[in-house]
Amino acid sequence: MPIRQQKQRVSQLRLLLFSRPVHPELFEIYHDHRIVKDGYEAQIWITGVSHLTAFHRGKATVTEIIADTSAMMPRHGKLASLRLRGEKDHEVDAGPIRHMMSFQVETMSQRLYERVHADLVEQADRGGLFLSFPEWVPADTLEPFTYIDYDAKPGHLHVFAYHAFPDELTLIKTQSIFELI
Repeated sequence: MPIRQQKQRVSQLRLLLFSRPVHPELFEIYHDHRIVKDGYEAQIWITGVSHLTAFHRGKATVTEIIADTSAMMPRHGKLASLRLRGEKDHEVDAGPIRHMMSFQVETMSQRLYERVHADLVEQADRGGLFLSFPEWVPADTLEPFTYIDYDAKPGHLHVFAYHAFPDELTLIKTQSIFELI
């Protein structure tokens, strides 16, 4: 049964890393994007104000997920589980794939948040994957969103993800590199 995405709270999110694919039926997938390059395939799902990126080379997979702490996730193949607080860097080699990641959770003043929110929405108009969730807020307020931009090269995938939480004046930024080794 998929995780029902309701209005999400930053304090309830974590970043998970697996050395395996994770079944799609665990998620409510709002957008599915596939990348195919020589040497690897990748899939990016927007799963609310959260995401999943799976990077596959042959039979090897590394999957990065931002999910609610209450979500039932598999235990098998778990490489890391990190609470989304402050700033954190993490790196792991999983077979022929290296995963390097950093995240930052930033709470801002109202004025700064509104400017950053507008800048990211404008940037998304020029490219990338963008999905907002107006149904989670009253009319005439800033909408929560997920914006993902990426750079796919033959030997690596560089993913920038932004998750906006207007009612908390908070932005989660992740930068991930999936690299063939």
